[in-house]
Parts: sequence; structure tokens; C-alpha cells
Amino acid sequence: MIHRFSGAEAVLSALRPTDPLLLLRTGAATAAARDAIRTFPGTVAYAVKVCDHPEVLRALAAGGVREWDVASIHEINAVRAVQPNAVLHYMNPVKSREHIAEAYDMGVRNFAFDCQAELRKIAECTRGDRGVLPVLRLTVPNDGARFPLDTKFGCPEDEAVRLIGLAVAMGYRYGLTFHVGSQCEDASAWEIATTMACRTAQRAGVTPEVIDIGGGFPTQFRGTEPDFATCIAGAKRALDRAMPDFRGTFQCEPGRVLAAPSASVLVRVELRKEGALFLNDGYYGLLTELKWMTGVHPVRRLGDEGHPAKLAPFAFYGPTCDSVDAMDGPYWLPADTDEGDWIEVSLMGAYSTVLVTKFNGFPEARAVIIDAAEDVRLAA
Repeated sequence: MIHRFSGAEAVLSALRPTDPLLLLRTGAATAAARDAIRTFPGTVAYAVKVCDHPEVLRALAAGGVREWDVASIHEINAVRAVQPNAVLHYMNPVKSREHIAEAYDMGVRNFAFDCQAELRKIAECTRGDRGVLPVLRLTVPNDGARFPLDTKFGCPEDEAVRLIGLAVAMGYRYGLTFHVGSQCEDASAWEIATTMACRTAQRAGVTPEVIDIGGGFPTQFRGTEPDFATCIAGAKRALDRAMPDFRGTFQCEPGRVLAAPSASVLVRVELRKEGALFLNDGYYGLLTELKWMTGVHPVRRLGDEGHPAKLAPFAFYGPTCDSVDAMDGPYWLPADTDEGDWIEVSLMGAYSTVLVTKFNGFPEARAVIIDAAEDVRLAA
């Protein structure tokens, strides 16, 4: 059973922890899902890879999510455990034959691919069912993304036109998808990529059943990132301009933008060395994102509310013996922050629980639920 509390201070008071804690803000996840579904003019399929915690999945389902972007059999099972009738889209472009067949037997009908060999695998492992929808992943620019995703998957336009022709010749309808990169902070990226997808379809001469604009929508870490509505507006403009009569499914796969508000992480300072704080969690635990998304997650020291303090920049170090376990920041906290202080790192629902390791034997953080309707950015 996961216990519920009114806020981080109440957690410290009741539990008096010594290890890090995962504070699940399920109400924020439900609100984010409702907002995305209300805003997007089509189908919202949550990208499960970002966070598959059962409480978060339940919260997103409560917010109206009924379709899910999955990348493995484990993710299919995780979704089905909380929503047995979920619609699943297997959007990992390369899958084992066994997993394609198993997913098909579990009711999955949409499968991503980006090459001829994968299309053949899908056909063979779904027993030639032409009700299956192969969804072709197109390579698009990732220039505005903090995490580019254009080197491993995707195919260029000329090859995409050929593959569409092959899929159609095999008797399939088809879909098109792309990914502009994770935490993409250039709102024009989706308009550019959607234009490319429409052009590809027009060159192929066959209208797709699905145009899926992927994910990558940025979380508002600093409040200056483009919001979800602005990003999707560009994609919709491109679709309306290029295919005004499109009657298929317009779809997106938000992950981080839905999951990030769903959790914060409570960590204790174990040692201070001048401008460096050594914490009881780090890169190999729930704070992996801080290694690559330097200095953007909001932080606060607990107990400072109503008591303005002079702030100073700090770097964070995790508890393991590995020097890689370092997060440069800067993270602005009261200048007198020291051993024993507790820090809350906010907007940590995305790529935290799914990336936790057991390195050095540190235990998995205990999870509790926070019921407070507070600003999840926790601006200092």
C-alpha cells in the first residue's frame, strides 16, 4: 500500500526518512492528461517508456488516456494491468519476431517499421493479417531537441516513398510517423516534420490512415519552453495546408510532457564540499535526467517557505563510488545549505523510475502519494 500525504513536509514529519523518496503527484498527471486530450485535435497515445509506474498509468487513465504507445511486451502488460481494454500501438521500429507475434495475439494491430526487413517481419509474424497497420517512421530534423533521436531510427523521404509503395503492393493500408527528438524546444519542428510527412505521402500517391506526429513535447522546466498547444498548432497548420481533406487519424505520442509533473524526488544532503552537495540519490538512481538536463529542474530546500534566503549555485553528486555520478547544475539553493538538509527536485516523473539501477546496492526509493494541489514547478 502506498501512503498518502499532503506535501513533502508532511512526509518528512511522519516518516523521518534517511533514504530518498519518490513523491508521486498523481493529480498532476491526471490534469496533464486531461489538458492534452482537450488540446490535441486527434488521438493522444501516451508513450509508456517515459514512466510505467502503475500509479502514474492509473492517473493518466483517469485523465482520459485510452491509447498507449508501447515499446515492449513488458509495457503492454503494464498498461493492460491498469486498463484491460487499452488500445496499444507498438511503435518501437525494430522488434523481435517473438514479440511481434505475442503483441499481435494480445490485440496489437499498429506496428512501426523503418525498413523493408521489418515490414516483412511484421507481415510474417502477424500471419498475413491485412488488418494490421504498418506505420512507417520518417527521418526528420532534430535540431531543436535536447536529446536528438534521428540517428538510430527512421528513413529518408525517397526510401519512405519506396517502402509505402511496397506496403501498399502487399495489400496494407499504412501510417506515417516521426520524432523531432526528446524535449524539443523549437515549436516549429512539428510543422516542418508534418510538412515532410505529408509531402512523402503525396509523392507515394496513397493517403495514409494515420499521421502520427510523435512526441518530444517539452516540459515547462523554466517556463520559457514552448507549450504543448503551440507545438501542435504548427503540426495542424501543416496538415491542413498540405492535406485539407485528410480524414484519417491524426495522432501524437506525448510522454515527458504528461509524466514529468507526476513526481518529485526528495533527497538529503550527506556532505557539503564548498559548492558541491553530496546527496543520497543521483545519476544511478532517480536523478538520471539531471546529468543530461543540466540545471533546469526546479529545486527547493524544505523548511524555507516564508523565509527568503540568499541563494548560491551548487553542483550535485550522487551516493555511488563512481565519478560519473555528478550533476553540474547549477542548482540555486540557500547559500547555507549543508549536511542533513532535504531538497525537493521537481518535475521528475519522466525518465526517473524507468532508469533506476541497483549500482552499488543502493535500494529503490520508497514511493508515496502527494495529494496537494500545489505548483509542481516549486519555484524557489
